[in-house]
Amino acid sequence: MIPWNSIDSFPGNHTDAELAMHRPCPVCGIDRPTEVLCMPAFQFFTDSADQPKRVDIRQVQCQECRALYLESAYTVKGFQILFSEAGCSYGATDGRAGEQLEWLDSHRLLGKNQSLLDVGCYEGRFLSMMPDDMQRIGVDIDGPAIERGRKTLESRGVILIQGDFNQVKLPEIPDTITMFHVLEHLPDPLATLANLRCQAGDKTRLVVEVPILEKGFTNDINGFFSAQHMTHFSRQSLSNLLTRAGWAIDEMFEQPDYNGCRVLAKAAVPTATLISNAEDDTTLQRLLAHWHNATAGVNQRLAWLAETEKIVLWGGGMHTEFLYQHTDLFNADSRRFVIVDSDPIKQGKSWRGIPILPPEHLEEWKNETFSMVISSYAGQNSILRSALSMGIEDNRIVRLYDNFYLY
Repeated sequence: MIPWNSIDSFPGNHTDAELAMHRPCPVCGIDRPTEVLCMPAFQFFTDSADQPKRVDIRQVQCQECRALYLESAYTVKGFQILFSEAGCSYGATDGRAGEQLEWLDSHRLLGKNQSLLDVGCYEGRFLSMMPDDMQRIGVDIDGPAIERGRKTLESRGVILIQGDFNQVKLPEIPDTITMFHVLEHLPDPLATLANLRCQAGDKTRLVVEVPILEKGFTNDINGFFSAQHMTHFSRQSLSNLLTRAGWAIDEMFEQPDYNGCRVLAKAAVPTATLISNAEDDTTLQRLLAHWHNATAGVNQRLAWLAETEKIVLWGGGMHTEFLYQHTDLFNADSRRFVIVDSDPIKQGKSWRGIPILPPEHLEEWKNETFSMVISSYAGQNSILRSALSMGIEDNRIVRLYDNFYLY
């Protein structure tokens, strides 16, 4: 029997002031924001009466330097609670680490006896792929991840440090520092870059990669303003931040197949002179228009369900919360839902009162009357194949996207 339930039928979900903190612009430090996009009471994954899981997401633009950022940044406590169930909801695209290593090697940054610091190393997998004749150091705030990495990599000479990026002290001056898709997640990226600058040598090279506004034109309803990113860089705001922290850009390279702007920088004298680029305003307005059109397209596909009262959602991650925030899917009081998700972290729990079960249950339900919505972006096609293999008819499945852009 399918355990159908209505939306927002779990009464215990709540928030807490300690989950987030107000902050001025993370690039220039001035507190003159204008709201760009707001998602009130955004829920991070499953229901809980014990842990606060909701935060108001307020994306803003600095009126001084034009930088885009999440105005209420997650605290350490907030990040630990809100993202504890992120699980399979986001991660690097397969093959990305290999490309990054090839790029580092082509720039002569993986040489024998050189030292490399990977900031945001998690368990150290990226470092483990580097030559053993290098001095490899990783730092991450995630203590359990560092401990897991130490158990497998300590014998290979990899040094893993648990600590705050803004305060961590390094055992030696690194030849190279890497930060691949880390900077956009930090509440105070300037403090992190400044701390690294203080411990860098004259010949230290910094490699940073982040998604940028100019390449954020995706048809994903999550859009460029991801809830897990605290700063949304443009080419100019990234350059401003590095300059202010004491790093001079030698090279800026944009990935051709996904949203990644990679910078190679060297140590320099910090400067308070920042450039405000009016073109960022134009790009922002174009991007918002594009996102609204993409959201309208998703709503149009969901309109096919106008007379449907029972819906299975495949996906219990952030994509489903974005559907809640920006579409009409959950507006009908008479509708009942159930969620299936392959992530064991979420199975057996609920989201806004809707139970989350393993996808294998679909084989038991294939003769029941319901429609299925694939609530995923990059995973849509693999979910479709799985659903069809379980006997769910194609004409009962709603796909929300025709094509995909990696970012």
